[in-house]
Amino acid sequence: MTVSPSPDVQDAAPRNRRWRRVALWALVAVAVLEVALNVALNTGVTQAIMGRATDRTHLTWQRAWWLWPVGRLHLKGFTLTQQDSDVWWKVEVDALEAGMSLTGLLRKRVDVDGIDGHGARFHLEPSGAPEEPSNPNSKPWVIHLKDVTLHEVRELDFSRVRFAGSLDVTGTLNLQSRERLQVDLPSVRVAEGFIEVDGTRVARLESLDSRARLDAPFRAGKGYDLTQALGGQVKTRIDVLPLDWINDLLGASAPVSLRGGAGRVDLDVRMERNTLAPGSQLKASGEALDLRAGPMRAQAPWSLQASMDPEPKGQPSGSLRLAFEPVHMSGPKGYDLDIPEVALTVQARRREGQPGLELQPELLVAKSKPLDLRVLNPWLGQTLEIDSGHVTVRSEDPSKGKGTRARNALELRMDTDLISGRMGPNKVLLRAEVEVDARHLSWDMTELGLSGTTLRLRDVSSNGNVPIRAWSGNFTLPRASLSLSPTVLKARFASQLTDTQPIVALITSSKKLPGFLTSLLNIPKVEVTGQVQIDERGLQLRELKAKGESFSLEGHLDLVQGNITGALLASLGAVTGGIELRPGGKHDLHLLKATEWYKSQPVPPFR
Repeated sequence: MTVSPSPDVQDAAPRNRRWRRVALWALVAVAVLEVALNVALNTGVTQAIMGRATDRTHLTWQRAWWLWPVGRLHLKGFTLTQQDSDVWWKVEVDALEAGMSLTGLLRKRVDVDGIDGHGARFHLEPSGAPEEPSNPNSKPWVIHLKDVTLHEVRELDFSRVRFAGSLDVTGTLNLQSRERLQVDLPSVRVAEGFIEVDGTRVARLESLDSRARLDAPFRAGKGYDLTQALGGQVKTRIDVLPLDWINDLLGASAPVSLRGGAGRVDLDVRMERNTLAPGSQLKASGEALDLRAGPMRAQAPWSLQASMDPEPKGQPSGSLRLAFEPVHMSGPKGYDLDIPEVALTVQARRREGQPGLELQPELLVAKSKPLDLRVLNPWLGQTLEIDSGHVTVRSEDPSKGKGTRARNALELRMDTDLISGRMGPNKVLLRAEVEVDARHLSWDMTELGLSGTTLRLRDVSSNGNVPIRAWSGNFTLPRASLSLSPTVLKARFASQLTDTQPIVALITSSKKLPGFLTSLLNIPKVEVTGQVQIDERGLQLRELKAKGESFSLEGHLDLVQGNITGALLASLGAVTGGIELRPGGKHDLHLLKATEWYKSQPVPPFR
């Protein structure tokens, strides 16, 4: 008897074979897709498609493999580059793996999560690239990198400034081309690293712990707007290396040099919308700085403190204090000046309804020990050779008056005792006060700007042919500069003289005065202006002009060891005379055609 299988059993076998064929073809399709996907990843097809659509954002890699859909994407030599109209930056990662959405690529989205990278570098440079035209109808790519962890970030290169070491970064990045750039870095930690400037190590990062966020909208024609994009906090401890590296930036021909100054910086910076936030603080101190400028040398340990505190309305919101104490200055032949402390304090206030801060600086210079003024003889000796006298340096007390607080808070004073010196064969006694308005101080590596300085002379006496007794005068220097190598003072001056004693004393070589010169004595309230230059070869006056009641004088002269050369034109009432100044005091008086004679005299330029 033959038993036949049931109809259900007969149908099951073909169905099983069909399912096996479907599964086989599905596996073949997945394998083909897998191969095609990895071929596309490694032949540049994917990079080319994305490159054509992302304007100034470019993703590239050297090798890639992806066991889709269950595996993770693996990339070697990954690079993300962004080009704006003013900034170019690039992130390079040696190796990374991540989960990625394949369907997102079909919608122009790069959705990546769980990124784990090793060996990263970041480069940023200023850029002047023109705005690239884009298709207004094209859909921009969106790049979203979530849960990014980068280990062993070896380099952060900001053009001339560079970090080299090892740091770990976690965060996210959301970039929508031509719309918005968002970066959130909840953790950036440095185990150790160095900061370099132009390839020279300048500091060592002992520790760094920070968080940062960047939210920059895209502005048509301007790129991503970073003006209010940055926020976060950085806490770091830095060992500052000796500042000798600054000399390489200054160049071998620079008149100044800097040595030493190694120290430590503790920094806690908090930012909101590119603005320092309350709680930010800095504390730093270092070994003695050694500054050389021409024949002068200054040495001083330094300290720096700054903070931004929560502020009641109308009160300072922050302060900074830079101090050098004690300061030791030395010049040629062993003359020294010691100042207990030099400190600059700046208070900062918020300006209601306006960006930025209102700054209120104040200079403190503790009274120095007296300095022997004979230190100036190598420079001043051809004009006035000093036999004795001392000067002290200090800052003005800003509490003297409310109306003068703004000026006094940044004023430096130099006061002398009685100075005894010689101007050629004549003995000279005087006292001097110098007020330097630090608000106008400037420095361009070749000269010190001293505009706004005031010089007061008092108790001036001389035993020359026309003696001077207890004369005083004030000179303002609206423009002035001091070069240190060689030492040269150049200034435009103005003065209101009480009388003409010093003018007559300079141009007179005989105790018996001609009638015309006798008339010049004791003219009160004379305004004097001109240009002066003092160097190692003496004093030069140019564009000298004096004006008083029924009196005027103009001319030029050179003074070297009491010998005067030059030409003057003086008018007193209706009488005009020319005075030819010659070495040895052999001056000539020209009363006939004095103006024509004066105009014919050459005016030597400043040396």
